[in-house]
Amino acid sequence: MTASARRGPGSIRSRGRGLILPAVVALLVAGLTGCTQAAPAAPAAEHAPGAGSYPVATAGANVRALQEVSTGGYRLVAAGDPVRVHLGGTTALITVAGPDVAVPVPKPGEPISAATAPGVLTVTVVVSTGAVHASASTFLGLDQKALPIRLTPDASAIEATPGHPATLHLRSRFGTGHTTLTWQPTGKPLITWDFTVEID
Repeated sequence: MTASARRGPGSIRSRGRGLILPAVVALLVAGLTGCTQAAPAAPAAEHAPGAGSYPVATAGANVRALQEVSTGGYRLVAAGDPVRVHLGGTTALITVAGPDVAVPVPKPGEPISAATAPGVLTVTVVVSTGAVHASASTFLGLDQKALPIRLTPDASAIEATPGHPATLHLRSRFGTGHTTLTWQPTGKPLITWDFTVEID
């Protein structure tokens, strides 16, 4: 009986632990289930009636404001940019495009060694009111060292009137680097077009 008494309490304690552990697990599971069930469901997204997809505006091209100049003023612009000119009672839009350079083509395997290349600048005059008489001699070309560039025009002068635009081509040999073309109809610079030539 002494041995049976020693085993009795031990057996009870073992059975007690076996019963307590499943009970704790059951309570934890019940608690987690209860928490999960207690959490409210997220409300569904609501849309206005007839709502749909709409196009989103995207950034457009970089548009620069039209430059204007009048007698006594001065403008420096990039080649290709038009300039509205007011000279007395005359209003005109003048643009210089180019130069269109004929880059020399070397033999296969050889680098381009030419220091200059032939090219042409195109001057376009569109008149709104009045008339523009532009002599080729009023255009001055300078290279990046501020040395004059010899320009060969296809006409000694051009005349533009409303509905009758005029175009002047100025040919030269252009070297790599920074170059400008200035129009000075009254003997003083009125507009300078700036451009860069690359021969490579």
